[in-house]
Amino acid sequence: MTEDTVFGRRKNAERSAQQFHQADSREQLFAELSAETRADPEALFTIEVVDHAQPGPALDERAQRLSRSGVTRTPLAAPDPAVLPASAATADAFHPLSRPPFSAAAGDVFVIPDGTGGAVLGHVIAEVFDAVYVAVFRRPEDVPPPADPLVVLATQPVVAGLTLPARFQPGMWEVVGTATPDTRRLLPAYSWGTAADGVQVTDFSGSRSRPASVVEAETVPRQAVVSPFFVDIAVRAVAGVVDWHPDFEHLRYRASPRSVDVFPEV
Repeated sequence: MTEDTVFGRRKNAERSAQQFHQADSREQLFAELSAETRADPEALFTIEVVDHAQPGPALDERAQRLSRSGVTRTPLAAPDPAVLPASAATADAFHPLSRPPFSAAAGDVFVIPDGTGGAVLGHVIAEVFDAVYVAVFRRPEDVPPPADPLVVLATQPVVAGLTLPARFQPGMWEVVGTATPDTRRLLPAYSWGTAADGVQVTDFSGSRSRPASVVEAETVPRQAVVSPFFVDIAVRAVAGVVDWHPDFEHLRYRASPRSVDVFPEV
């Protein structure tokens, strides 16, 4: 799928405040959000991608339609050109590894404090421009022996989502090693568009898309980019430290249609 203008429904920290965000491409969207979360690692937001449009009449028409609905562009900080995305680094087994602050790569295994004095294991499954898709698993002590990291990473995640790497720094999310991510099992497919314009399904990378079937339009989730701080709070909720809130539902791991299910490899 070629890059085009992205329209996203943005939900900010004030639960009643929702507005639309418009970016010229997914790359620009992730770069702007990455700059925002580096400036404030505890920023709270969710952006659900609701539509795409190619430059030209289609873009103008959809922008006008959103404008009539009271849609305004969300101002965000400009991306820092000095911060380069981390390169992918995976291995067939778990190996110790460290990363510079604010960076992560596909395959990184990290720990998130759960608020009880313990920690849960997380795994970077894939990178998308400046964003990362992470899966968070149960605490090692909750897994029957042997509870080495590779065993934990083979279980079902409790939290998963596309987020930004702003909390990959000492005292927050610390990388402890690397292992080959199970992308076929864990990467979801996404949908976008409206009933009026036609719902589309796309693979995780956004490189392939097609019209959705009736069932797919109802079951394939929208792509949502979530604040990394939301991931932190959801982990604490799983550990029972805070109450589970409806805002966390988009982070609860579900066996939704996978990217390889919607676009089987030939």
